[in-house]
Amino acid sequence: MRFVLPVMFSAFASMPAYSGLAPSEGFSGNFSVLAGFYSDSSNLSTEQDSNQASLTMEGDSENQGLLGFLGTVQYTFGDSLTHQVYAGTTREDIATGTIAFEIGYRHQLSGGTILDVSVLPTLISGKAWADPYAVGVNRNETDVKGNVGRLQLTNIGGTAFRTDFAIGQSDVDDELSGTQNELGLSDEEVGLLDRERTYVYAKAGYPFILPNQAGVFVPSMVYFNSDAEGGALSFDSYGIELNYAKRIGRHGFVVTLDASDRQYDEANPIYGKAREENEYGAFLAYEFGGLMGYEDWSFITLLGLRTIDSNIDFYNSEQVLASVGVDYKF
Repeated sequence: MRFVLPVMFSAFASMPAYSGLAPSEGFSGNFSVLAGFYSDSSNLSTEQDSNQASLTMEGDSENQGLLGFLGTVQYTFGDSLTHQVYAGTTREDIATGTIAFEIGYRHQLSGGTILDVSVLPTLISGKAWADPYAVGVNRNETDVKGNVGRLQLTNIGGTAFRTDFAIGQSDVDDELSGTQNELGLSDEEVGLLDRERTYVYAKAGYPFILPNQAGVFVPSMVYFNSDAEGGALSFDSYGIELNYAKRIGRHGFVVTLDASDRQYDEANPIYGKAREENEYGAFLAYEFGGLMGYEDWSFITLLGLRTIDSNIDFYNSEQVLASVGVDYKF
């Protein structure tokens, strides 16, 4: 799931009006409570019916309510307030649609560059079907475990240029993909569906301050590689992300659009052809500050849509999200 509860505004958070990483030494952060609605039609999601009748059809949308608690705590220190440790769900990521628990360290170098090193132990961990392709029987859930290490560079060389690099690995506890006898796959073909993998992610962008206080526009290029044990699940993805942020008095909003093209290395043995996919996402986040006269409280809301258009219908999916809530900054 690419997005869950993106609610904050990175374009504003990344342009402080003070030197250093915070206005003062000590603890700071935010805490959010959100409620909303979420739907997902992916056949690979464990929210789908465990018993599927076909491998040639798109999944049905499964709808559910949600309640989310997000936040981050950071501690800033050093003579010039250039050191910071933090833990939680960072505002910069949530704005563009990624949420995961992150533990990290930031340091602002003398030239203005901000170095950020972190680990994300939950980003690619969760639940999956032991055999997503089993038909006519109840599929069993299994655990996906993994870790991600991340390096971000912001305001590189005193400019606004920013980069984001990550590397990770994941494996499935009970990997049974394609083993149902009715599929008639050989051991070699079953091996093409093995989901144990390593990931490489790279993103580069530059924020442009638009004239006449028209907002901030941030275009980014994105590369993502998945090197799986099964060649049918290995891919390269190239994409673009466009982020626009604007604040008008107590009102702030961020619009994020992204698109990517994903090409898989080898033919899927079930379908006899390699997957080719286009992925699209759109998010609208809104914040109203000074809620009920309290400066540190805000009303927040989000609308989101993500679709995957594959040349194999089984992998088509759509995710929809709507949420509202409150945020407290300290």
